[in-house]
Amino acid sequence: MNRNDLPREGVPPARLRRWTGFLLAWVAASGAEHYGRALLSVDLKAHHLGVLILLQDGPMVQSRLSEHLGVFKPVMVSLINDLETMALARRMPHPTDRRAVEVHLLPAGRNRIRAAEKVSRSATDEFFAPLTSAERRVFHELLAKLVDRPPAQE
Repeated sequence: MNRNDLPREGVPPARLRRWTGFLLAWVAASGAEHYGRALLSVDLKAHHLGVLILLQDGPMVQSRLSEHLGVFKPVMVSLINDLETMALARRMPHPTDRRAVEVHLLPAGRNRIRAAEKVSRSATDEFFAPLTSAERRVFHELLAKLVDRPPAQE
């Protein structure tokens, strides 16, 4: 075993660095943990923030929130329950569809988004510190390109 194969804390072993999928999973998990810790400082999880941000433009039907965030409907129910408990959002009957429930952003929710923006910016700067500004832009553009690709055919 050579010196490069010895594990360092928080870094994948050298032999695994040639595997792009492994590196992607490693960085994603590490980034999610870092970002999650930052959001906890404002008493949110990433999906809570996602819901609040989607509500900034106006109320949304709860089932649409599930679709937009890619979470199962029972998970969305729990997320909205949490946001209501924190007085950041409120469910209300849909004005024209008795079967639907709309979720409304409350003023405290808008304030929490602002607080989350600050910690998010700081966490992002910390996590991406090894990259230059130009590299960060390119990385972000590549991630957006991957997100925008058509779904894989099964």
